[in-house]
Amino acid sequence: MPTRFAAIDLGTNTILLLVVELEKNGSFQVITDRAEIARLGEGVDRTGEISPSGEERSFATLKDYLRACKELGVDEIVVAGTSALRDARNGAAFIQRLKRELGLELRVLSGEDEARYSYLAVDRGLRLNAADVLVVDVGGGSTEFIWAKAGALHRSASLNLGSVRLTERFFHSDPPQAEECARVAATIDPEIRGLLHRWGRTGPFDVMVGIAGTFTTLAAVMKGIKTYSHSEVHGSVLPLAEVERQVRLYQTKTVAERKQIAGLEPKRADVILAGALLIERIMKLFGMDSVTVSDQGIRYGLLYEKIAFSRQQSAVSKEND
Repeated sequence: MPTRFAAIDLGTNTILLLVVELEKNGSFQVITDRAEIARLGEGVDRTGEISPSGEERSFATLKDYLRACKELGVDEIVVAGTSALRDARNGAAFIQRLKRELGLELRVLSGEDEARYSYLAVDRGLRLNAADVLVVDVGGGSTEFIWAKAGALHRSASLNLGSVRLTERFFHSDPPQAEECARVAATIDPEIRGLLHRWGRTGPFDVMVGIAGTFTTLAAVMKGIKTYSHSEVHGSVLPLAEVERQVRLYQTKTVAERKQIAGLEPKRADVILAGALLIERIMKLFGMDSVTVSDQGIRYGLLYEKIAFSRQQSAVSKEND
């Protein structure tokens, strides 16, 4: 019988749920693919702790996801946490409550783990025919950079630069002031230049791939999508000129005004400028004039790992028969 498998990515800003039906041959059919902005990492950069409100929003979302998994007949659930849970002093207490009240075993991913799962998702989900690939995963609390050469992960890095973290640190005016935007760029640039120096990079990559909510939001706004569509966003190409246009657009609008923009999830309106600025600086400093957007992130990496493990088990079983 087919197996129904769920992967939950518990991010700093967004919690994502992927449910698929797995076949014995390793193929799968997506049953549901959901995203809810729960802002688990709200205030973590400033206080070092997950706030009660962030915790309760996240628990409400996870309870809803568990109900959906039960209704869909899910056989196995894998849950992974990222930047906020790495940084928060009370992260262990949150994980214990998750196990106690919801029966979920959560694994906190290191920055290197995030990079590996992100690359796995891109490698399987886009099948790029390029020798030199840069994959960038912009999250709420951190950004992962993956350098792939000839179809294999070559180098990776995780920087504490994210849309929520940068917004909380620097944006206190609505609409934002030019000085606030300048301070964001002045914070990002040395971090990116340091990475370029460590990697010994002087020229652009063949292809840049962007994953996670900020990239998919910019693609959705570019296309003017009123109701988000995975198929319309996945694989789309976002030019640097469009990223720059959206940065200027968000700089001139209040958070309330941004909520009216087609393609922009209202709950992301307050952090989209910081995320767009981060992408703009990454593209410029890496010398990239476009980025291919992937709608498949860590949750798909967890899925592909599950498929590989199942194939190994099947092969061992056949050898023992």
